Amino acid sequence: MSPKKNNAALLGLIAGIFILFLLFGLGIFVLNQPTPCNTGDSNYMDLLKARNFAAGVFESGQWNNSYSVLPYRVNVVWDSPELSALVSLEYLIFNCGYVQADLDEYFSDQNFYQLMFIDYENPQKMKTCQANDLRLYEFRAQFNGEDYLLSQWAKPDGNKRVFSFLMVFPESEASLMGAYAEKIFPELPACP
Repeated sequence: MSPKKNNAALLGLIAGIFILFLLFGLGIFVLNQPTPCNTGDSNYMDLLKARNFAAGVFESGQWNNSYSVLPYRVNVVWDSPELSALVSLEYLIFNCGYVQADLDEYFSDQNFYQLMFIDYENPQKMKTCQANDLRLYEFRAQFNGEDYLLSQWAKPDGNKRVFSFLMVFPESEASLMGAYAEKIFPELPACP
């Protein structure tokens, strides 16, 4: 092959790679467009963040995984019938932004008792603590007569998104719950 043909082939390859990167960048830009205020819309990057939040932590052989995209949230659920445990992530969408009072209201005792833990018997708050912007709420409750520990973390992700992460384990599996929490929130796996 002549040097001119080699140069032309190389330039063609470089142009093709450039166009590929340009299209990839344009695709990311389109998929990550800001979502309009006063809507509960999410974008593709919200789904990716939610789906990858605890990637590799919950073993696929022991945990089932599902997700759903709903107005104002992306939900990801891991459940382990073998352990009688449930883990849930709600990636909360605040398209107009939020202030501290919004989080205080969302994670209020009233919401915990009347909405979030309505399926549990006798939920009792044990501790609340915080490390920087990460909050942790610890509860004890019963489900079908069994004692469970419930830990709810809240972690802002920018000024329009919040990770709301719940782990529910039988009280007999407290050390296993702690091991998972340590992997996900090493800065605050449990309240001191």
